[in-house]
Amino acid sequence: MAQAESGGRVNIVLSESAPAYREVAAAFSSALAKRYPVQIDLLDTLQDQDLIRMDSARELIVPVGVRAMRRLYGLHPAHAAILTLMAPRGAVESMSGRGDMAGRDSVVYIDQPFPRSLAFIRMLLPRAEHVGLILSGDRLGELAAYRQASAHAGMDLVIETVATPLDVAQAMQRLLPRVDVFLMLPDSKVVNENTVRLILLASYRQQIPVIGFSRGLTNAGAVAAVVSDPDAIGREGVALAKYWNPETGALPPSRYTSEFSLVFNRLVARSLGLIVPEDGRELGRWRKKMD
Repeated sequence: MAQAESGGRVNIVLSESAPAYREVAAAFSSALAKRYPVQIDLLDTLQDQDLIRMDSARELIVPVGVRAMRRLYGLHPAHAAILTLMAPRGAVESMSGRGDMAGRDSVVYIDQPFPRSLAFIRMLLPRAEHVGLILSGDRLGELAAYRQASAHAGMDLVIETVATPLDVAQAMQRLLPRVDVFLMLPDSKVVNENTVRLILLASYRQQIPVIGFSRGLTNAGAVAAVVSDPDAIGREGVALAKYWNPETGALPPSRYTSEFSLVFNRLVARSLGLIVPEDGRELGRWRKKMD
């Protein structure tokens, strides 16, 4: 291990300066600082040449968020190992031609494994049969896996597709009369600052529960969410980075976070007549059943 760690360097590149990104970086860097020199930069302060200089052997580049990931890969890195944190799986897989870079790329996804989301819906809404999704092109590559997971869970997926955020309103109009619950996925072409209010209001008017993917969405009106908090994502990234070998650039395969929290908007749940866990012990039982 000592030989593998010699000479390595870690460069963390934050997409934004928002607290969530810094929490991920703090959890990640504090655990690795004794092993390697760690540099943290904000994406907007870097020129392309700065990123190109990071792309060398024995370097681990850690883009945090989609913006940093896309800009880095747009420069076609060929030498450094790359461990992306806080990126949705759909956004990662939409980058055509990347492949696995011979085991030197890895990701800790910000979203949840689809079976975990369906298990949560089954516990919160035991009578729900029809689960609504709106997908952009970034997510269509996962559709077969979604259908397989929903069939295994005994649920039916009702899917609308959109090309741009401007299509979301009409997609919601078509979707809501046919579903028992609407599941949001992290996809900026579907859920963004311009569409989220529309989605939540349209769903609430038709009394369709919305399952979000963040605490912010739950506070805004989604009835509940399964979330992996920034520090959990950072720790999951550390678990991968500890196996990074600077000599070969090898990283373990991509993964979802093993740690997750269940969050609820109790006012919305009450208005929809839903029963949610009342204490930590009951929350623990729900999480255990979802593992």
